[in-house]
Amino acid sequence: MSSIAAYYNGKTVLITGATGFMGKVLMEKLLRSSPDVEAVYILVRPKAGQSMQERVANMVKSKVGCCILQRNLN
Repeated sequence: MSSIAAYYNGKTVLITGATGFMGKVLMEKLLRSSPDVEAVYILVRPKAGQSMQERVANMVKSKVGCCILQRNLN
């Protein structure tokens, strides 16, 4: 087990900015490297005329978002 996986094993994580590029990459890396993370919460705020729901929907439709969902919902 890597040191990253060991550190996050059983922990709960909050990611701010999860709909941005770095947030998506961070979330994908965290979930790929630490499969035993307890939970990941994301903070999403409305921005640039988009509601929170629209921003999350766009994140899920992105390539990184699809990878995150496919790996962690199966």
